[in-house]
Amino acid sequence: MTTMTMNDEPGLSAGADAPAPRRGVARWVTGVAVVVVVVAAASLALERWRPASVFPVRTVRFEGDLAHVPESDLRSAVADHLGGGLLLVDLGSVRRAVKALPWVEDAAVWRVWPQGLRISVSEREPVAVWGDDALVTATGHVFRPDARPDGLPRLGGPDGSQKEVLQRFRSWRERLGAIGLALRALRQDERRAWHGRLADGTSLALGRNDVDTRIARLINAWPRVRRAAGDRGIAALDLRYPNGFAVRWAPESEQAGKDTHP
Repeated sequence: MTTMTMNDEPGLSAGADAPAPRRGVARWVTGVAVVVVVVAAASLALERWRPASVFPVRTVRFEGDLAHVPESDLRSAVADHLGGGLLLVDLGSVRRAVKALPWVEDAAVWRVWPQGLRISVSEREPVAVWGDDALVTATGHVFRPDARPDGLPRLGGPDGSQKEVLQRFRSWRERLGAIGLALRALRQDERRAWHGRLADGTSLALGRNDVDTRIARLINAWPRVRRAAGDRGIAALDLRYPNGFAVRWAPESEQAGKDTHP
């Protein structure tokens, strides 16, 4: 005969495991805890392995024939772009920051592993003073530095006229130079009339039309003008006449000043 007790019911023995839903919850909690630990460890590792700390930018070398751009200005321009370290530095941003300096014509930037940058800088080369406070390059680019070099010709004109003024200045300076006249300044006014000045201070009124023809007339007549001048200086030449030009002689006091300070 078989004797049965209350604990002998199927599935309710004293040594049975906990119910299956509880085992699933336990495994889920354990998995989440593992993920949290892994993420925390990875975050800590990434924090310690920041590119800026592993590859900091320790050296920045500037190259180029720099006469007007202080290296201190260059370093100040790029300083705010180096915080991410050599791996993440934006070379384009560094180049734009350098090119924003008034005297800089162009720049090129390279990474130099493991901890440096190399920056090649080319300066603008002004050929004349433009207006009251600017300089102009041979390509007609106008820029405004804090200081201007001495000894440059002076040019001026309406906005956007710099290339034409440069071209005219070069042409007329060469032609007048052939007869010993040094053109040192040229300006086009708002009415598009041309005004010049020679190295000795003589002013030129060139007008708006047929200026090349008028200069040719002066060149042809210049030997006779010099003979007629004798020891007198010339204060102004007005070339705006249809068949000739007018000469205004310098006062004796002005001539004395020219003789003393050529």
